[in-house]
Amino acid sequence: MSVTSRSRAIGGLLFTFGLTLWFFVPARAQTPSPTPSINGLTFEEIYDLAERNNLQIVAVRRRRAVAAAAILIAGERPNPNFTSAYTRSEPRWQPSVSQLIELGGKRGRRIDVARNELRLTELDLEAALRTLRHDVRAAYFNIGLARNTLVLGQQAVDQAKELADIARTRFEAGDIAQFEVLQANLAVDRATNDLARLENAERIARATLNQLLNRAPDAPLDLRDSLFGKPASISTPELIGRALQSNVDLRTAEQQIAAEQSRLKLARAQRVPDLTLEPGLETHDSAFSHPGFKMQVSVPLPIFNRGGAEIKRSSAMLEQLQAERDATRQRVSSDIGRAALNLDSARKQVEFYETKLLPEAERVRELANEAYRIGQTSLLSVIDATRNAREVRQAYLQALSDYQTALADLEQAAGVKM
Repeated sequence: MSVTSRSRAIGGLLFTFGLTLWFFVPARAQTPSPTPSINGLTFEEIYDLAERNNLQIVAVRRRRAVAAAAILIAGERPNPNFTSAYTRSEPRWQPSVSQLIELGGKRGRRIDVARNELRLTELDLEAALRTLRHDVRAAYFNIGLARNTLVLGQQAVDQAKELADIARTRFEAGDIAQFEVLQANLAVDRATNDLARLENAERIARATLNQLLNRAPDAPLDLRDSLFGKPASISTPELIGRALQSNVDLRTAEQQIAAEQSRLKLARAQRVPDLTLEPGLETHDSAFSHPGFKMQVSVPLPIFNRGGAEIKRSSAMLEQLQAERDATRQRVSSDIGRAALNLDSARKQVEFYETKLLPEAERVRELANEAYRIGQTSLLSVIDATRNAREVRQAYLQALSDYQTALADLEQAAGVKM
């Protein structure tokens, strides 16, 4: 057998073997690619998602394309006009082309106005992102509040059941009346009902953040940043200095002034009359064998409208915007001061709960439970101590949430990330 024939035989065997494997070996089930989920995301990561997916931000971003198109419109030059006149008198046919010649730099001034409007649109996006960051921070840590409150509610159910078991044991031993057992069972029912309400509050908080992320209301969210982060003090003078340099409200006020200044320059340029040149021909004239050339020039006479009203209006608007800029600077400083005071107050509240109220309330609850177990106090005293401990814990969680809200307010007032 030749080498070629042997190669063909081996190739045929391999092909047959491959077909056998293909028919008789079961295909391995393909593992579907996992659906990406939001797990363990920090506040900054959640904000990045909101910045990309929030529908309001998407709509504001679309405004930039509109403003960019306005620059192209401002730079357009007027089209020429063709005129054809046929009369009974000679020359009978008079075709001509007219062209408006803009003088005084009007086209350049229009482009400047459109470019300043584009910068205002970009600042509108920054302002929208600042508001979004405030809302996302509030919604992010509101979920933390709802989930920690839910845990607290579950603990309340467990504590109520424990107390009911103690009451049942003492009743069976003949130490207390059945009335206290019924009262303990009622406390269990109330805690269970309150737990259902807290579960619904957690779903509402999750839906609020999912709405900002453009996700389904019941989409799962696993958040990494804890509500129990250590509060930090902030230097108000330093923050005001940063805000006066980068606050979007102040930059918008400055840009509005720049845009109005460009409109004022355009209004002054509009006072320069434009020329309309109209070259043409005169034909079908028995006195001449060849068509004749003509040139017509028209200039508007600034007799009734000299553009002074537009200049006065723009000048007055410029003074108004300058006054609003000064007011905005004062308002930003004042808002930062108030927000910083609120943040400092919230921080002190958190520290007071952590160092004093929480330990004392929990110790009172434990002592009341132990006293009831050995018959030294009544059930009402234990229920009251348990309720007080739970209310102190709930108030502590609210203080933590208030701190994050105050931080969001300060961040929005300053216009800088913190």
